[in-house]
Amino acid sequence: MDCKTAEKQIPDFIRGEMDTRPAEQFLAHVDGCPSCKEELSIQFLVAVGLARLEEGEAFHLNRELTARLELAGRHVKIRKRLQWGLYFFQFFAVLTTIWVMAAIVF
Repeated sequence: MDCKTAEKQIPDFIRGEMDTRPAEQFLAHVDGCPSCKEELSIQFLVAVGLARLEEGEAFHLNRELTARLELAGRHVKIRKRLQWGLYFFQFFAVLTTIWVMAAIVF
């Protein structure tokens, strides 16, 4: 992923509206690109920080952003495991169907 693409995805990340594959690519890019991580921090500060100020809540945005990045990473891993489990289940279902069909024919 390039920086331009990552920067376009920052608002989706902040709103929590990213699918697994884009989130995985985004997180990998932001983790290795100081420029994009800084842009993410700035946009997070503006979007979340202003909302918190309006609500009058105390906050620590750097800690919250780090927590959100870690949570997004865990979600990506969980979704990938579930996807592989689904592939395994589908594979097993196809094999079972073939076995049953073969048993009926013979």
